[in-house]
Amino acid sequence: MAVHEPEARQSYLVFACGSSWYAVPADSAAEVVTFPELTRVPGAPAHLLGVFAHRGEVIPVVDMGLLVGGASQSSRRAVLVRLPRGTLALTATTVAGVSPVTGALEPLGSAGVQVHLRGPAKSGPRDVAVIDPEGLFDHLSQGA
Repeated sequence: MAVHEPEARQSYLVFACGSSWYAVPADSAAEVVTFPELTRVPGAPAHLLGVFAHRGEVIPVVDMGLLVGGASQSSRRAVLVRLPRGTLALTATTVAGVSPVTGALEPLGSAGVQVHLRGPAKSGPRDVAVIDPEGLFDHLSQGA
């Protein structure tokens, strides 16, 4: 497989959920919010914490720690990832800001959510997993 380097001019919003760092293309990262009390979704997977209304839109909140197979991270903050077909809120315990990301952008796994995380990559001194927003949206839409 060929190793793909990100374009130098592309910027990413870099954030952490617990001890794991992630990067999402800045053009998909709409804003960072503190979300209110959530409405639970009956029968939803554990990583879907619930939904909330924001500017006339119902937005699902995804616990990144649980999604990637780790522990839940208590956080009331999230990165809103806006795509043409909808918006997701990804929990964040720390937001580092917008910066370039360097490194290989190959899938970090061959199944599950790992297919939609790219790397190995770095943002400054941090190891980050670059999120493929469209792929993640598809993965979550399939009830995963």
